Amino acid sequence: MGLFAKHAIGEEDTIGYYTGEVITEKEFHDPERPFSAYVMWVCSSHILVGEGPKANYTRYINHDDEPNAFLVVSSRWKTARFEALREIKPGEEIFFNYGEDYWE
Repeated sequence: MGLFAKHAIGEEDTIGYYTGEVITEKEFHDPERPFSAYVMWVCSSHILVGEGPKANYTRYINHDDEPNAFLVVSSRWKTARFEALREIKPGEEIFFNYGEDYWE
């Protein structure tokens, strides 16, 4: 899987917001919570689980060490959105760097 551009995306254009069910850090660590690989930490009181009816296409953005997009997180507005680092051509896969914490 992956996310591919349907049309040209300009440098600094917003690709989309990461959406999903909002949970707290306590809920995240609940052993009864089902596992999800689609988790985005905005802040400890606002963690997005990108599965289910509240999720969108941005959950399919894969990792690359040389990404063409980056994540802009606002703990004030409790949002996470992807922005293009450079022009992305139609049909090109969209990547961002998951960061070192992801691999630990």
